[in-house]
Amino acid sequence: MKKVAAGVAVALALASSAAADGVDRRYPQSIAAPVPIAPPYTWTGFYIGAGVGGGAVVHDVSVQDNFGSIVNFDGIGGEGAFGTAIVGWDWQVSPNAVLGIFADYDFSDISTDFNLFDGLMRSSIDHDHSWSIGARFGLLSSPSTLWYATGGYTEARFESFASLADTDSVSGRATFRGWFAGTGVDTRLAASNWFLRLEYRFTQFDSEREFVDDFTSIDVEPTMHTARATLTYKFSGGGGGWGWSGR
Repeated sequence: MKKVAAGVAVALALASSAAADGVDRRYPQSIAAPVPIAPPYTWTGFYIGAGVGGGAVVHDVSVQDNFGSIVNFDGIGGEGAFGTAIVGWDWQVSPNAVLGIFADYDFSDISTDFNLFDGLMRSSIDHDHSWSIGARFGLLSSPSTLWYATGGYTEARFESFASLADTDSVSGRATFRGWFAGTGVDTRLAASNWFLRLEYRFTQFDSEREFVDDFTSIDVEPTMHTARATLTYKFSGGGGGWGWSGR
């Protein structure tokens, strides 16, 4: 009995000493496995898309004969809707900046009709289709929203009809070349590879000449204003590459 009492006293003394020294003699708790963190999203990748839009075209028209200018009209316009298809590639060149290139094709029913000299001369100019190649550069206001500026080269096909006194008439197609500039916003939808793009463009075309007959010609110089909404799918976007910083 005395030996048991002595053993208990020694055990209590050792426990008290360990507690006084601040040493935890218990076995360590198990360490939980670290939770994996998804890599930051990158905008780099190839995409395709399609969309719709509305536009207005304004024509500067000059009618002339062999002796010189007959009359000039500034700002004869028309409006309509169009569809568009697009392919492109983006590079996320820094945590907050994206650079991209693209090509798109528009097909439309934007039409302009006008009469001259109380209907003596009638004419119409219809925008049939156009294609563009360009680049864009933008800044990320959040990991999923890009605000950008864009510009590039474009060509458009216009179909025209003109008649003089309902006797002499001519119709044809002309290709107009020019440049465009614009701005827009691109937003990633619901943490997916789908993006909604809203964009405004201004397009300036060179002047082209159409002949009504051997004596009369019409010079046409169009400009266009368009707004479009495009849904695109990015194939190779995802984790990796640059992260995003709000600073």
